[in-house]
Amino acid sequence: MTPVMNCKPFLIFPLLLLLLISCNDIDFNSEQWKNWEEKESNMHMRWDMVDDLMNNYDLVGKSILETEQLLGSTEEKCDDGNCRIYYTLGPCRSGIDYGSLMIQFKKGKLTHIERHCN
Repeated sequence: MTPVMNCKPFLIFPLLLLLLISCNDIDFNSEQWKNWEEKESNMHMRWDMVDDLMNNYDLVGKSILETEQLLGSTEEKCDDGNCRIYYTLGPCRSGIDYGSLMIQFKKGKLTHIERHCN
């Protein structure tokens, strides 16, 4: 065997592992999101849904009420229409850190959304 053929398994295995790790995204489901409880069986559910939520839902410009109807309410209140609210995403897919979804409102409209893993 040539040296190149001996290296193939070492090249293929990391690529397959990377492919399996990156296939965790699931479609966003508002009811599942709102009713999520962090349990071992679904601890990554929100983390896995957030990409679909951010990429396929036109969130910028939504009102606070529309956002809460889609994602549920949070402990933070946005009385004056200018605030940031956070949703827990559960454990990130790498390491032991937990994720959060930060949503910023100005004048009662969603202006910015960001996922964090800290």
